[in-house]
Amino acid sequence: LGQHKEVSILFADIVGYTSISAAVPPMELINMLNEMFTAFDELCDFHGCYKVQTIGDAYMAVAGHDNKVDDHASRLLSFALDMIEAVKNIQCPRSPGQHMQVRIGMHSGPAYAGIVGMKMPRYCFFGDAVNTASRMESNGFAMCVHVSEDTMNLLNDQFEFECLGPRDIKGKGPMETYLVMDDRCPWRPALDKYRELTARSTGSSIAAAEEERERG
Repeated sequence: LGQHKEVSILFADIVGYTSISAAVPPMELINMLNEMFTAFDELCDFHGCYKVQTIGDAYMAVAGHDNKVDDHASRLLSFALDMIEAVKNIQCPRSPGQHMQVRIGMHSGPAYAGIVGMKMPRYCFFGDAVNTASRMESNGFAMCVHVSEDTMNLLNDQFEFECLGPRDIKGKGPMETYLVMDDRCPWRPALDKYRELTARSTGSSIAAAEEERERG
């Protein structure tokens, strides 16, 4: 395994995938996933990022492990924003006029990478940075990019961010997290809804607001 001082890690997940997969024949679902992930793969190469893997509807990518340049966070966030644009052109199966939606999360930090096992070897990433990036996605918002403070600090001179304040992130505890403010994302409606939910909760029940956000 190799140690990397700092990489940026992205997770993307399809919003409502469980309901879609239950209602759509397998071949329609596979065709949609193939269309989406093929578009993501092309964008990944265009931005100089590395696709780690797909698991079900989840897509994981990394930048910075090659140690060539230190703009890994910028490349990965640009990739994320283009992913959102690409999804707008992918129709939701059995829902005419509706496009698919994704949630995207990012985190930057140290990680280990390498190949483990002997059968079907794959270059994988390990460490708390991977878990944190996954939590940014699962606590994110439809068609928005949700990032950690570490990622924001690398990019605040290139992109605009809105702080969501301290959030109770499962497995991590309170964290300052941020929404990317970009015209390609419906970040303002997501922010308004989040603030409405947290305003109705007490300071000790932010987790309850998060659960309500997920149900909504």
